[in-house]
Amino acid sequence: MIHLNLIDAAERLTIVESVSPVHVTSIDELKKKSRKKALTVAVAALFAIVAFSAFLSICGVPAPLQGIFPEAYLSLIGAEDASRTALVMGNGQRTSAGGSLEAQAAAQAAALRYRDNMTAKQVVGEINPQALFNNKRTDYNSYLPLEKVSFQKSSLGQFVAFMNSATPEDVGFSDCIYQAPNYFYVRGVAAKPASQRSFLDRIKTVSSNFRTPPLPENAPATDITAFGQYNVENVNLNSVNKFVSAAEVANEVKAIKTLGSTNKVTFNGFEKPVVEDFGVYKRFTYQVTTSADFSDLQAFVAAFSASPIRMGVPSVEMKFARKDLLTAIRFEMFVIP
Repeated sequence: MIHLNLIDAAERLTIVESVSPVHVTSIDELKKKSRKKALTVAVAALFAIVAFSAFLSICGVPAPLQGIFPEAYLSLIGAEDASRTALVMGNGQRTSAGGSLEAQAAAQAAALRYRDNMTAKQVVGEINPQALFNNKRTDYNSYLPLEKVSFQKSSLGQFVAFMNSATPEDVGFSDCIYQAPNYFYVRGVAAKPASQRSFLDRIKTVSSNFRTPPLPENAPATDITAFGQYNVENVNLNSVNKFVSAAEVANEVKAIKTLGSTNKVTFNGFEKPVVEDFGVYKRFTYQVTTSADFSDLQAFVAAFSASPIRMGVPSVEMKFARKDLLTAIRFEMFVIP
């Protein structure tokens, strides 16, 4: 009996020893864990608020949320709420950014008045100051309108004078074209090869980009075909320095007709000009024709180049039709109101 009790006691002791000891949790540890969780939640909430505020600041308040957030909060983050940008009456209409619309409208009106009162010179200076003070304009495309007219008159006069003096007596032309600023094309024939070579050598020395295209197989050995750019020299770009007023147009046309009549040149085509409006000025273009011979035409061009007539000549085309010379000339002038 005692033996059995000892065995039972031993078994109970074994069971008690195999049971894990009870873990006792510290209250301080519980508090610490609770604080960590609360801090994590607070940081996450703060991050969400900052991200949402940034979204509102960049994209504005979405339509479903408009009118919910306090104005102080929106001003702090710089967000726009369409429901709050409506104009309100008070000490002047204001936008959500706080700017006075009345002041803005007054400033815009003042700016418009200033622009309306600006002179043409001020406008040009504001757009491109160098256009007023750049005295190094050496390219025809950079010339002002009246400078182009001055250049055209001088350029045509020099080219026609050269053709009159440099062409041998036994050389005739079927085509002679001159276009501003200095492009030319000539086609003709000489009575003998020496005259052909003499003319080509002369015109080559006063030209740039000079070309003589290959002749057709059936062309005579004395054929002349050449084109290039005539070297214009010593041009006074201020020879025409005033625009033509609308009231002076008829007088300018009359003056050039009189000059032509004086040199036995009669023009047809001054009745209906083509008018192009450029805002500040208008360009009147006259496409005229004449059947005057070359000597009379050369005398007219020389007188025209030296005259005060405020017209330019962008192009001249001389062609022989049967036995007569038919010349088409394009005149232009710049007109202001």
